[in-house]
Amino acid sequence: MDTIGIVVAALVGLAIMAVFAGLLRVLYRESIVERMEELSHTDVVDTGGGRYDNIAPRNPLKQLDRQLLGRGLMKGVTENLIQADLKLTATEYVAIVIGGVLLGGLIGYGLTRSPVSAFVGGMIAFFIPGIFVSYRRGKRRREFANQLAEALAQMAGSLRAGHSLLQSLDTVARQLPAPAGEEFMRVVREMQLGQPMPVALGHLAERIKSEDLIMVIASININRQIGGNLADILDTTAETIRERVRIKREIQVLTAQQRISGYVLVALPIGLAGVLMLINPTYEMRLFTPGPTLCIPIGAGLGMIVGFLIMRKIVDIEV
Repeated sequence: MDTIGIVVAALVGLAIMAVFAGLLRVLYRESIVERMEELSHTDVVDTGGGRYDNIAPRNPLKQLDRQLLGRGLMKGVTENLIQADLKLTATEYVAIVIGGVLLGGLIGYGLTRSPVSAFVGGMIAFFIPGIFVSYRRGKRRREFANQLAEALAQMAGSLRAGHSLLQSLDTVARQLPAPAGEEFMRVVREMQLGQPMPVALGHLAERIKSEDLIMVIASININRQIGGNLADILDTTAETIRERVRIKREIQVLTAQQRISGYVLVALPIGLAGVLMLINPTYEMRLFTPGPTLCIPIGAGLGMIVGFLIMRKIVDIEV
């Protein structure tokens, strides 16, 4: 690799570090005051004569995001970001993905001066944000599931002490750490702003996507309609959830070796190909020349994907 290639690769690497630093700043930049100011901004107001005027400017990216959501676009991306608890709009997320793809392609090209390396670097950078969002969603769901039984026990105790359901939710929200505390606090705030309890709990179920939580919400809604001792119902539900969590943890321990084997079988060929590309790119590029040899990397990639999915399906045991 010549001097220019090394300099270009170093500059691109610094650029990627700057992008991730900016991303972290975006993720945690919104304080409560900033979010309240955003809620206080409105796009249009009725001035009395039937005319609607804009009273506060908005972030152009957020304005574009609102327009796209109004047309039914970016809804899935927005839901994933909300479930992962990332303070990003769908437009900002797409901009980050596009920037990452360009930087990944530049890094790949700067390392080997090969279009194939640029394509591989761009593809890796394309999937990294989605993997990160999926990881955050899964981690948040698991943590909430582990806290749900304790939350129900505290709610039952608060109800027995004579508190209302809203007061019990507020107590749980203040005592439990994130993510359960944050999510129940959102429910309390929605109800304080005028949302009916079934609607606020439905929003919670949409954010978490947990079967145990859906069962709890159904129990609360049924109890509100037909009456009964909600504290006893919550205690019984909490015991059921504890047992399910215990069984899931045992299954995870028993299937840990198979899951790790799947990750290793996928990462090992990719890592070896990357090392060979750095050591001897000319030799490695023979696999990507047009002709019958091109079927080798394509078939290997497809086989790795299919094998990984099959192994994940085998160890994915429903409780």
